[in-house]
Amino acid sequence: MVETVKKWWLKYTATIETRLSLRGQSEQKDLHFWQNQLFFNFLIYCLPVSLIALLPGVIAAMINGYHVTATVDMLSFLLIVFVTFFKPLTPGARKVYIIGIFYFLSVYLINALGYMGPGVFYLFFTTVLIALVLPIRYAYWSVLLNTVLLLGFALIIKFRLFNSALIPNYDVGQWIAFSSNLVFASIVIVSLIHRIFEKLQTTITNKSHLQERYKSIFNNSPLPMWIFDAETLKFLDVNEAASKRYGYTKEEFLLMTIKDIQSPEKTAEVEMIVKTNNETGNYYEGSSRHITKNGDYIYVSIESNLLYLDNRPVRLVLATDITQQVKHQLEIFATNKKIKESEANLRAVFDSAIDGFVLLDTQHHIKLFNSRATASMRFNKDQRELEIGRCIFEFVETPQLVYFERFIKKVYAGEVIDYDRKYRTDKGTTNWIRYTLTPVYEDHVITGVFITGRDITARKLYLKMVEDQNKIFREISWAQSHLVRGPLARIMGLVPMLGSATSKAEQREILKYITLSANELDAIIREISQKSNDIIDKHPVPVNA
Repeated sequence: MVETVKKWWLKYTATIETRLSLRGQSEQKDLHFWQNQLFFNFLIYCLPVSLIALLPGVIAAMINGYHVTATVDMLSFLLIVFVTFFKPLTPGARKVYIIGIFYFLSVYLINALGYMGPGVFYLFFTTVLIALVLPIRYAYWSVLLNTVLLLGFALIIKFRLFNSALIPNYDVGQWIAFSSNLVFASIVIVSLIHRIFEKLQTTITNKSHLQERYKSIFNNSPLPMWIFDAETLKFLDVNEAASKRYGYTKEEFLLMTIKDIQSPEKTAEVEMIVKTNNETGNYYEGSSRHITKNGDYIYVSIESNLLYLDNRPVRLVLATDITQQVKHQLEIFATNKKIKESEANLRAVFDSAIDGFVLLDTQHHIKLFNSRATASMRFNKDQRELEIGRCIFEFVETPQLVYFERFIKKVYAGEVIDYDRKYRTDKGTTNWIRYTLTPVYEDHVITGVFITGRDITARKLYLKMVEDQNKIFREISWAQSHLVRGPLARIMGLVPMLGSATSKAEQREILKYITLSANELDAIIREISQKSNDIIDKHPVPVNA
């Protein structure tokens, strides 16, 4: 039974809706729209509810002999049915006809049944209806018309005009007293409705202005914006910036879903993100890669929030094009990668160098040093580990500090300083380091000092070896030129004398001196040979030499 009534009611309302053609009459939904909607609902409920008053009233009128009254009631009901279902009538004409029907009914019932009948109620009801469905000025005119009608009935009572039911029951004073209450109630209710509608109109106007403002902000935003259905993912609205950036017209957008502008590999991910955000209602911020109409890929920063329009979840999206930023970031990343590779290569060269390097800034603080710096440089006996950011003077021993500061000052003046320094190791050996201090220039301005240190102990030992060899060679040369020459000259002088000796005694004497000179020469040659062997033993010739 309930389902049957429900189906009948839906069919009935749909029929009236079709006949009245009220839907979509005002897109702005101003006060006039809501008055039409109120009148629309009045007509829907008027017919079935009026039966509550019509049937008992007609039956009672027929029983008591008021056949004209019953006829008027039935006629009024039929006129209301006609006005409701006659499609060519405009909403304004329907309102006028309905109000006229109720005025006719109220005047007749007051005249036929008196003040206690339903006529006075319908008169008051008509004024309220006018205030609700027409501009409020017509309601005040209705109050004035009611006053005139009530005064007219007072004249009928006074002069006993017509055959009115009011004449035997009221005098003029009583009628005016009763009628003034109706006028008072009408003025009060109309004034209240007037104030309510004023506030309602203000609210509607403010809301409309606010909507227009936000609509203007949305449409005229320089950044692409759109609204899409959080369940179907269909575009519901897009602004001009979105159309320009993506190449689609607004009409084309409204036939698409947000999946149509996503990278194919990101479609499933986007659906999951939207589903999660729809369930949680969270504000979303992220980046994505979109496809324009011409197939170009662009990178966008996405910001979206969950809204409800017409009781359905939608998301408002702001898409900022960051394609150029991403390109710049990629270029910066590639450049930084190359720089890091260059730095790594430079560091490898820096650390693999045989020399120790230390770089100072303008305040004598260590900016950089390589792994060989500690081993190749001896600023102090204890050889503390170098630290970036520390002053180089902290690592120089006190006796050498004055000289080192003097050298550094000269380098900051533009000189290049080279000097050698020896030190004794813990094992008692003597080592040598050659220091080179070079100014560092940036835009022709000295901004630091570059210190190199190289262990030249082997070179120093080599030079000493060469010096020792040269000393021995000089001794050998001197022996050859002086010591060897003496006995050799004597031998060379005695040999001719041996051939010219006249006696054996003389020959023996000459041979004796020759033998002494030969022995002296042999000793000298042995000494020279020994010194040569000493050099070879001390500095052997390499095997592959």
